[in-house]
Amino acid sequence: MTNQEFQKETIVCGWCKYAENTVGATHCEKCGKPLIASVPTRERITRSTLFVGGLSLLAIVLLLFGVGGYFFWQPVKLSTTTDNSNSSSTSNLSSSSDIQLYNSMKEVPNVPEGTFNYGGAVLFASITSSGTHKAMTEAHRNFRLVYTEPTSGKPGNSRSLTMLLNGELSFAQIALPLTDAEYSKAKERGFALEQVPVAIDGIVVFTHPDLSIPGLSVDQLQEIYKGKITNWKQLGGPDLQILPFARPKVATLLHVLLGPEVDKVSPKVQYIRDYTEAIRKVASTPGAISFGGSGPLVGQKSVRFIPLAKAKTKEYVQPFIDDGKGLNATAFRDGSYPMIRRLFIAIRRDGKIDEQVGVAYTNMLLSKEGQQFVEKAGFLPLR
Repeated sequence: MTNQEFQKETIVCGWCKYAENTVGATHCEKCGKPLIASVPTRERITRSTLFVGGLSLLAIVLLLFGVGGYFFWQPVKLSTTTDNSNSSSTSNLSSSSDIQLYNSMKEVPNVPEGTFNYGGAVLFASITSSGTHKAMTEAHRNFRLVYTEPTSGKPGNSRSLTMLLNGELSFAQIALPLTDAEYSKAKERGFALEQVPVAIDGIVVFTHPDLSIPGLSVDQLQEIYKGKITNWKQLGGPDLQILPFARPKVATLLHVLLGPEVDKVSPKVQYIRDYTEAIRKVASTPGAISFGGSGPLVGQKSVRFIPLAKAKTKEYVQPFIDDGKGLNATAFRDGSYPMIRRLFIAIRRDGKIDEQVGVAYTNMLLSKEGQQFVEKAGFLPLR
């Protein structure tokens, strides 16, 4: 690095390597992504011990948590830390200095007053129903949230992001990482998007309660939803037609399962609106199968949860313990459960009140108190 580069004090983007970002910028001026893997070029000299192979420790942590969207079934090692301090500490979950870790929701500063709209993936409803939003309002009495559905079509990940980009929502709860296209759309409209992880979710498969099979591997589940496996006899079960149910492709689940091959989904897949309908349909239909996030499914008694194994293996692992009442947290943490993903809050970085709402909500959810509600809802907390 030359002296001239040293004096410029620019920020290098760890995503696209653009080296001319202004000091203090939170998002790359070229690609629009958060500057999570970057520091000013001056600091790259004086604090070189914080970098390994051009990536910051923060970037390495994020990679260990699995930034990739579709390869969620690869083992993800999760570590836990203990915070014994009585004050907040800077979070490694985001590059933004306003995202921090607090002990209680009450400690979170700069919480705006008013009623604010939000939306997102259906499975986040279990976090709301666990009492999270009630606790937020009790901690900050003039902070109120209203879940807002799209005026047309079914609610879900993609439509909520469209509403967020259009300024209809203050923040969105998402179950897939933001795409380059979404970052670009935000940049075109004069602001940036940031995603902050708040929980770990497991993809849980369930069938009619009378179905008897030892388990499924990830590739077998994919073959079912692509229509290549059509009878339970092919999987060591009874001679019975497989009837797959799923949320439509505008939601996230089929994208998570099939990735780039989502357009190859079988025409025999029957689409349902939400988890309530999925459980009801599967519980009353011999041969039926569906899948979803761990939160809305933990504790359900009318369906049978199927142990899962990594692709082309028979090392089946149960998603729940205690007769379905609790999450198999050990298997989620050590990566032996093959289908896990991170859940995010998408923040609209526009310098206005919507940004303030998104930051406040995220900080409250990441507080120790907020993470207890995440665990109560059937997800693995990050803290």
